[in-house]
Amino acid sequence: MDLACLMRPRKLCLCKGVSRQDIAEAVAGGADTFRKLIDKTHATTGCGTCYHEIYAAFREEREKAAAQLTGQMGLKF
Repeated sequence: MDLACLMRPRKLCLCKGVSRQDIAEAVAGGADTFRKLIDKTHATTGCGTCYHEIYAAFREEREKAAAQLTGQMGLKF
């Protein structure tokens, strides 16, 4: 059993309380640009120190969504 599923999700944006799951849900809900993600979640609009981590998570989630649509695996080299 994966214990991570029993734990509270770690917040990437502490000011607005945005977790990785929130980002995944926003991307699945149509946030296909970083601006749309910010509008949906309000991440990075507090102190802004989470910007790079939020952007990296957004890109990863967007790549996962694109891979599911195209049926291709996201390979990292």
